[in-house]
Amino acid sequence: MDTIQALIKHYIESNGYTVYSISQQSGLNRTTLQKILSGQRKITKEIYEKLLPFFALSPIDKEELEQAFLINQIGTERFQTHMEIKRILEMSTSTLYQTDDSPYDLIVSNVDTWSNCMLIQGTYQIVNAIYSVALKNVTTEDHPFIYTFADMSHPYASIFFKPLYHPTFQPLHVKHLIEYQKTQMDGENYDNIHNIQILKNLLPSFAAFPGTFEVHYYYSARNRFKQQATAFPYYVITNTHVILLSPTYETALILSDKAIHEYYLHNYEQLLARSNILTSGAQTPLDLLNVLNGVDPALNYPICLNIQPTIEKYLTPEMIDKYMLESPYKDVIRAKLLERIGQLTKESHTILFTLEGLKLFTAEGKNVNFPDTLAARFDIEDRIYILRKFIEANQNDTDYHFLLLDPSKIHTSLNISIAFTPPSMTFLMLVRNDGNSMILPLEEHTLCSSIMDFIQTLPEYGYVCSVEQTNRFLQEEIEQLKKQL
Repeated sequence: MDTIQALIKHYIESNGYTVYSISQQSGLNRTTLQKILSGQRKITKEIYEKLLPFFALSPIDKEELEQAFLINQIGTERFQTHMEIKRILEMSTSTLYQTDDSPYDLIVSNVDTWSNCMLIQGTYQIVNAIYSVALKNVTTEDHPFIYTFADMSHPYASIFFKPLYHPTFQPLHVKHLIEYQKTQMDGENYDNIHNIQILKNLLPSFAAFPGTFEVHYYYSARNRFKQQATAFPYYVITNTHVILLSPTYETALILSDKAIHEYYLHNYEQLLARSNILTSGAQTPLDLLNVLNGVDPALNYPICLNIQPTIEKYLTPEMIDKYMLESPYKDVIRAKLLERIGQLTKESHTILFTLEGLKLFTAEGKNVNFPDTLAARFDIEDRIYILRKFIEANQNDTDYHFLLLDPSKIHTSLNISIAFTPPSMTFLMLVRNDGNSMILPLEEHTLCSSIMDFIQTLPEYGYVCSVEQTNRFLQEEIEQLKKQL
């Protein structure tokens, strides 16, 4: 992409101006404009907006110019980090979830016939080996496990575990130990790009893996030469085998010697003791409510991103009783929900939400924050009541604002919602095709900060509808529901 300076210079000339003539007509200082074009001075929003009316721009030209201006304002590295986060939000359902319960078309090897030391070549063969060992362990071991140390930013790393998404592997417990970067090395891009790529590659396993999992991380300066110089820098430990992996993930050395297995297992446990928890696996709605209720409203960010507008804010006690289903946790959840509603009345910020999430509520009465096992779906009258509350809030400057993400600018599907609990925890809500969700806590500070920084910048990217546009969408949904009464 061209820089803002190059683009402005191009549009000055292509529209028949010189620096002198456009300075005269726009009222800008000619010397200031010359310094901006030469990169000696940063362009301000005021100067940028004064120049725009003099350029004949197509919609694509304008979008490119606005993106270049934003990069100039926030920096290339920060912009690239934001785009990685955007790719996560735009992950398709087919990427996040395995929809077919049939086993992978793999040839199950007879693990008992393997030698104590076996070299294998090729990604397919490595996938088959991990699958075969895991399948044997879930059928013969009381507590089957897979422990990994790998570069999860590599696209092949996540491929190895896709066959384990089948219900057969529900007894399996997986631990990942990953290396996070904290400082910029070797002139490479902003380090959070590497960290966010790891999260993007892990998300499908979080969403689709039927067993339990946890992810640990530690900080390390990146040293690619050392990784390439080591024949097998990564490994997978199972109950019975150690599988050493090459830097390219195309060669593996499978070891079953008990002494070697004990050495690797002991070393792994020592590394875990010095690591931090990124996530300890899926949480319940009650877990999320407990954390959110403990947050000081004054610490919340001004802009939050949800799949749906905050439906809970406008629930009455009568609605809670009406829709909460019988369960051992009903009374506890009711009390925590009332506490959360009380806290929401003290908060005042902007909630960004997706069109898909809105449609799920208006068409089916589904609140994604609660699975169908805990709450029934809203009837039409209550849907209309809550939608009207969103419109009223948007018309009141002292209340919440609920703004729709522009579906033409950011192509979110009904997948990911984000709740931030200062100072250093982010909850990702992964929503499945049926509208039910998995709640996943992330506890690494720089990752959480980058995600929330992107969310605060969404309006500047032009990804958010105005209050007027949002209210039109909401009113259209109300009119459609009224026809069903």
